[in-house]
Amino acid sequence: MNKSICLRARAFVPALSALSLAISAGVQGQVIEIKPVIVSASRMAQPLSEASVVVDVISKQQIEQSGASNITEFLDSVAGVSVNRLFGRAGVEASVDIGYLGESGSQNVLILIDGQRVNSLDSSGSKFAMLPMSAIQQIEIRKANGGVLFGDRAQGGVINIITRTDSYKGVNLSLGSFGYQKQDAYLGFQEEQTRGSVSLMSTKVNGYRQFSETDQRSAQVRLVNSSNLGRFSFFVRGFEETANLPSYLTKAQFEADPKQIGAYPVLTERSGAAAGMKYERALQGDDFLSIDTFHQEVKDKTYDSIKNIRTSITPEYKKTWLGNQWILGGEFVEAKANTDTKKQVGQQTQSLFVQMFHPLTKQITLDMGLRTQRAESDFQVASGASTTSSTNHKTGGSVGVLNQLTDMSSFRAGVLTGFRFPNADELYTFNRSTYALLEINPGVQPMSTREYFLHFEQRYQAGKFAAHYRHIAASDEIAYQYNCGMVGGVETSCNANLYDTQRSVLSLSSDWKLSASATLKASVDFVDATIASGSNVGYRIPLTPRQVVRLSYEQKIQDYLMMFSVNRRSGMMQASDQSASSPEIPSRTVADLGFRTQFLQNMSGSLWVRNLFNKSYYDYATYNGIYPADGRGVFANLKVTF
Repeated sequence: MNKSICLRARAFVPALSALSLAISAGVQGQVIEIKPVIVSASRMAQPLSEASVVVDVISKQQIEQSGASNITEFLDSVAGVSVNRLFGRAGVEASVDIGYLGESGSQNVLILIDGQRVNSLDSSGSKFAMLPMSAIQQIEIRKANGGVLFGDRAQGGVINIITRTDSYKGVNLSLGSFGYQKQDAYLGFQEEQTRGSVSLMSTKVNGYRQFSETDQRSAQVRLVNSSNLGRFSFFVRGFEETANLPSYLTKAQFEADPKQIGAYPVLTERSGAAAGMKYERALQGDDFLSIDTFHQEVKDKTYDSIKNIRTSITPEYKKTWLGNQWILGGEFVEAKANTDTKKQVGQQTQSLFVQMFHPLTKQITLDMGLRTQRAESDFQVASGASTTSSTNHKTGGSVGVLNQLTDMSSFRAGVLTGFRFPNADELYTFNRSTYALLEINPGVQPMSTREYFLHFEQRYQAGKFAAHYRHIAASDEIAYQYNCGMVGGVETSCNANLYDTQRSVLSLSSDWKLSASATLKASVDFVDATIASGSNVGYRIPLTPRQVVRLSYEQKIQDYLMMFSVNRRSGMMQASDQSASSPEIPSRTVADLGFRTQFLQNMSGSLWVRNLFNKSYYDYATYNGIYPADGRGVFANLKVTF
């Protein structure tokens, strides 16, 4: 571990441990332990306490209580997760990073909805707006490489959003600063062996900055039928999003007026639909078979219009054999990314994976996994043009150990490898000023990572303390390259395998019930992320902070719940600044204050003040300018159940 991280951690651990002991000694209340079931650790349902990797489970109640207007806003409060919002709280163009991979973070986090990946073949940001918030049952955040189980893009971690089919019926109505208004409704039903749900969401916001209006609409229908033949589940969803992106500001413009419009404003239009069906059946003994089919089409129009199409089939077979649990599966995908100018990338991938769980003793469980994946890509620069092809093959493996030391403490450790194939638009050169795609440049090779992690958790009557360490070594990291020569008289940029990297992340977290009416949560992430090869060896990886501290306090006051949170992020190198030649993005501390109450048995409400002290700051900047964050805003929510 890097020496500076060790020194900072040693300075912090005694204080946090003393706080933990003092609180546990002074609190007499008994905590009711909840054991959620997860699927992101092993691709099969298992109690969270039996997983060998670290998975944070976020319930729908936690999301509602947080007052978050969208998923990215909530993820910014989770330890070990970094969120950069370029254009405000609506989450347009937001990037989500697990493990502090930095500038390439959002391309190394796999986003799943009910176990099916929704990342497009290109580098477009995660479109969380495609799913209504009311449809969410829980969110699982896997804080370890998921390449063996989930394949390409899971090197930083996995976010699996589980949707619901309970019989609840309700509406959430929200209003707030900057013209914010949101309607989110859920209608669940159940009849004999069939249950289902309809979810609808509409969000509009004028935005903190000029020319930053956003309009998002999404819907989902989900049906589940169980019978002697097995369980069939079906869903269909769609979304539309239009957003004005006000572009970047110079430092002088930001200091004069962070709300003003930038140099290259652009209107974006996004839409898409997805449908899928899954069949599951319990067989003889503990054997279990599932077949998951999925189809998604997403169109994204910014500087260029790109249509992404993805069709997949994922069979899995689970079996107990010789005292071990086995998961055998495959994933077969056909994907395309086509532009309106007839440039296109087509990709077919075939994956096979196996996972084995072996109980060594009553307290110790060992799991091992292996995945092999082959990707065949075809490139075409125009309709009728000759086709160029390439083939890549990668293999990943994992070994994990869970040691249940006592009823109240556990230790986890693992070694994992993963990989990422270049995205479709990373295979183009593009105009340095307008970002318009130019010629195909298929020379970018897959990126690979090797990781080991250690995790210790100690529970007390009044709460828990956890320490989590990740070390990630990446080879052939794919990153932005400013100067890639001339194409047709135009200066170009591109993506390339620029360097190898090293990351060490130590996360300490504590969660305490101070009294019957008060709860305190605290976490700190120490990050050491450096370039390990090339001319910029030793420099920090862009967009990786040195420390992130999160504190939240909840206090019940009669019929009200008061919530106060603080999020501090240290300075970061600007995006694409591998040589550390530009000023750092300054550190910032942002506080939020909220109140929640139950008006009637079927009606509750909340009021939040975001950026309480009106901090003027930005979390993203690059060579051409600054992307300001929102100033102070007030947001109110009313929830009605039927």
